[in-house]
Amino acid sequence: MRARDGRSGEATGGRPAERPPWRRPGAWDLRVWHVCGAVAVFVESVVLAVTAATSTPPGSPTPVALLVAPPLAALVLMVCLRSGCWRRRFTLLLWPAAVCVLYGLVGVDTPAAARLVPGLISMAFVFAGLTQPPWRSLWLLVPAVPAFVVAWGGLEGPVLQRTTATAVMWVIVAELPARLITHLNEQRAELERLARTDPLTGVLNRRDLVCRLEASSGRSTVSVIDVDGFKRFNDTHGHVAGDDLLRRLGALLACSVHGSGDVFRTGGDEFVLVLDEDEASARRRLEELRRWWAATEQVTLSMGVAPGGPEGLRHADLDMYGDKRLRRAAEQVTESPPPPRHSPGGSSPDASEAEGASG
Repeated sequence: MRARDGRSGEATGGRPAERPPWRRPGAWDLRVWHVCGAVAVFVESVVLAVTAATSTPPGSPTPVALLVAPPLAALVLMVCLRSGCWRRRFTLLLWPAAVCVLYGLVGVDTPAAARLVPGLISMAFVFAGLTQPPWRSLWLLVPAVPAFVVAWGGLEGPVLQRTTATAVMWVIVAELPARLITHLNEQRAELERLARTDPLTGVLNRRDLVCRLEASSGRSTVSVIDVDGFKRFNDTHGHVAGDDLLRRLGALLACSVHGSGDVFRTGGDEFVLVLDEDEASARRRLEELRRWWAATEQVTLSMGVAPGGPEGLRHADLDMYGDKRLRRAAEQVTESPPPPRHSPGGSSPDASEAEGASG
C-alpha cells in the first residue's frame, strides 16, 4: 500500500518518509523548546535589569516590563503546555518575539541599557533559526526592527543604516541554521525511508513488521500472500522477469489496500498485509485481488488470513499453507487423465474392438 499515502506519498507501496505512529522520531520534543524559550525570556529580563541598574543613576526605578516579563512568561508557558498548542512549531516564535518586545519596552524607559545589550535580539533570531523552517524568521522582523529603532533613538540617518545592516545580519543568523537543519532532516528522512523500504517492490520491508503486529488488535487482520511456483517461473523466464512480477504484485497490493493497512515484503515471493478491517472483509478483498491477478498473470497466489495481534502472522502463515495444499490438490484432480472404461463383460473397449477386427 502506499500505506497511508506512502507514509508521505513518496514511494509506491510503502511508507518511506514519515515514521508510523509506533516509531515516532526521538528528536527534541517541542515542549523542551518551549521551556527553553521561557527560560530565555527570564534570562533576558535578568540581563536587562542588571544592565539598567548599572547604567542609570542610583535610585532609578526598574522598568515595569522587567518585573512583569518573568511571571507572564511562566503563565504563557503553562497555558501552552496545558492547552496543547505547543504541538504547533509556529508557536515557538512566541518566545523570540517576546524577547524583541521586551527589548523595545526597556528601550522606551532606559534606552542606554538597551543599547548595551543589542545581542539579545540576535539570540532571538538564533532561537528562531533552530526551531523554524527557512524564511519563517522573517516574521520576527516585525517586532525586532521597531524595538531596535526605539532603543537607538528613532529613524535618523545613521540609525536607519545601522538598523538595515543589523536586520540583514539577523536574517542571516537565523537562516543559516534553519537551512542546515532542514537539509539534515531531509537526509535523515531519506535514510530512514531507504532503511524501511524494500528496494525492489517499494513496499515496507520486515523492519517494522513486529511492531506493527504488536500494535494491531483483534479488530484488524493479518494476511500472508505467496506466489505459487515462483522458482519455476524464474527458471523458465529468467530472474529479470521474476523481479518484474514481484514489482507488479507489490504495486497491486499497494493499490488494493491503499488507506486501510500496510504492505510488507518478508521474503523472496512472500508478502504480509496488516489490514484495519475484520476477517470477512479481508477475505473478500483478497479474493477480489486474486481474481485481478489471475486475469493477467501466469502464476497464481496462495493466501492466508488470521485475526490481528502478535500471533496473527503465525496463524495467517498456517492458513496460507492450507490454501496452497487445497489448490494443489484441486489442480492435480483437474490435470489427471480419466480412468479407462470397462465393458460389462470385463473386457476393455480396445480389446473388444481388436477381437472384432480379427474375427
